[in-house]
Amino acid sequence: MGIFDGFKRWFWRVMAPEEWAWYAGAQERLVRYEKLSNYARGIHAKQLKVKWNQQDDNIALNFVSLVIERSISLLFGKGVEFDLPGEEETEQDEYLAEVWAANHMEILLHKAAQMGSVYGTGYLKTLPGEYPSKIRPKVGLPRFVPTNPVWVTINTEPEDMERVAKYVTRFNTVDGEGKEIARKEEVTRVLSAEGVGMSDILHWKIANYADDKGRWELLDEPEIWDWPFPPMLHWQNLPNAEDVYGFSDIEDAIDIQDRINYIASNISKVIRHHAHPRTWGRGVNLPPDKTWGPDQIISVNGPDGMLANLELMGELAGSAAFMNMLRQSLMDITRTVDISSMADKIGALTNFGLRVLYQDAIAKLSTKRELYGAALTELNRRVLTMAGWDGEDADGGVVIWPETLPSNVLDDAKALQLDLDMGLVSKQTASMHQGYDWEQELERMEGEAASADNIGAALLRAFEAGG
Repeated sequence: MGIFDGFKRWFWRVMAPEEWAWYAGAQERLVRYEKLSNYARGIHAKQLKVKWNQQDDNIALNFVSLVIERSISLLFGKGVEFDLPGEEETEQDEYLAEVWAANHMEILLHKAAQMGSVYGTGYLKTLPGEYPSKIRPKVGLPRFVPTNPVWVTINTEPEDMERVAKYVTRFNTVDGEGKEIARKEEVTRVLSAEGVGMSDILHWKIANYADDKGRWELLDEPEIWDWPFPPMLHWQNLPNAEDVYGFSDIEDAIDIQDRINYIASNISKVIRHHAHPRTWGRGVNLPPDKTWGPDQIISVNGPDGMLANLELMGELAGSAAFMNMLRQSLMDITRTVDISSMADKIGALTNFGLRVLYQDAIAKLSTKRELYGAALTELNRRVLTMAGWDGEDADGGVVIWPETLPSNVLDDAKALQLDLDMGLVSKQTASMHQGYDWEQELERMEGEAASADNIGAALLRAFEAGG
C-alpha cells in the first residue's frame, strides 16, 4: 500500500467515519462478489500472458456457469406448489395463487435462485398493493422485487446474527437532470414508532438518502412500515453457520476453473502453432529468410540438402485427459452430476443406478429446498398478513416440490405392476400415478367394453342364424 492509499484511508476514517465503517466491513465481500459474478458470466482471469501484437490463445470453458444453471434447473425447473392448512381450498389459497400469478412465479423464482446461486444470499423486496386484486380489492397484490446482493448489507445484533437490525441497500441511479447519483435505503429495526411510546411493539423504519457532495442527505421523512416484519426477505443459498451471508454454488470451484482454462489455452496454442508448422532446411542453397507458398515447388541443391517441418514432440491426449479429470473434479466439488461422463451408460442405468449417481446432487438439492422453502413459506405468511389475515389464518403452509430425478420408464412400470399384483394400490391410483385422468380413462374403458359386447352378441346371432 502506497503513501497516497494510506492518506486516503486516514482521510475517510476522520472525515466520514460512517462511510469508512461501511467500506471496511463490506470491501472483502464486494471483492468476492465481483469475482463470483465475473466467473458466472464467463469473464475469467486470463491464464496465458499475451504480448503486444501477439495472438491471444486464452480460452474460458465456463463450467461454473453450467454448475449454476443445473442447480437452478434442479431446484425450480419444474416449478413448485403450496399446500396451506386444511383439506378444502380457501380464500387464502385463491389469494396466494393470484399473488404468484401476478408476479410471474416461474420467472421470478429463477431470477431469485440465480442471484442466490451466484452470490450465496438471495433477497426479495415486497412492495404492497402494486397490482389489483379480485380477492382483496381494497388491499391489492404485492409485487416481489429480486434485489441484487451486491447492493445489500445486512447488519445483525452483536449477540445474535440471526436477528437483523438493519438492511442497507446502496445503488447508483440517475436524477431528473440525467446526472448519476448515489442512493441509499436503510430499513432499521426499532421497538417503537417515534412519538407513539409502544416500546413493546416491533416496527421497521424506512429512510431514503441521496449523496450530496460526499454526504448523505435525507430525501424525506422516514416511513414506519406497517407490519412487524421488514419489506426485505433474505435467505442463504447454502448454509453458512458462521455468518449471516450464505455460500455460493461456485465458492470452491474458481481455482479449478482457472486450471481448466490454463490447460485448454495451452492445447489451443499448441494446435495453432502446429496447424501451420515452420519449415526448416539444411544444405539448401536458399537465403535464410526465404518464404514460399503452399503451391510452389522447392528445389533442394546438393546430395545432403533436406527440408522438414517442425513437428509436435509428444501428444495432446494426456493433456486432454488431465483437463477432463479437472472438469470431473469441479463437478464433484460442486456436487453436480456430469452428464458427459456417463453418456455411453445412460441407456443401461436403472432407477437405483440413477439414484446412486445423483446421490450427492440430491443431498445438495435437499439442503437448498430447506432454505428456499423456508423463505417461500415465510413470504406467503407475510403476504397473507398484509392482506388482513392473522394467526393460524396467515399460515404460509408448506412447499410441494416435484420429483426432479430422471427415471427409467420401464423400471417404473414394473414397480407399479408389482404393487398392483400385491394389492397395494388401486387401478385408479396407478392410473393417476402415470399421469392419466382416471374418470376419463374409466369412461373410455367402459365404452370399449360395451362395444366389444355388442360385437360379440352380433357374431353370436349371425352364427345362430347360419351366417
